[in-house]
Amino acid sequence: MYDAREKAIRDQQWALNASRQEGILEGEIKGEIKGEIKMIPMLQEILNLAVGTDSDFDGKTLRELQSQTADLQDRLRIRQIS
Repeated sequence: MYDAREKAIRDQQWALNASRQEGILEGEIKGEIKGEIKMIPMLQEILNLAVGTDSDFDGKTLRELQSQTADLQDRLRIRQIS
């Protein structure tokens, strides 16, 4: 009985720790997405492009947003060299 109780406690602690880690990771990803969403309009404005709104970014993945940011940064670098 005592061993089963200890195992149940350990299992519950493991599940809580796993959930906590998942929440931390989810928060980090959301923070990165917010950062990209702030960066893209700023780069668009610097390049004199049409500035996107928050709704333009709805449904985009972090990878898509990072790719768009990288493209805009490349365009800015090319513009600075010219």
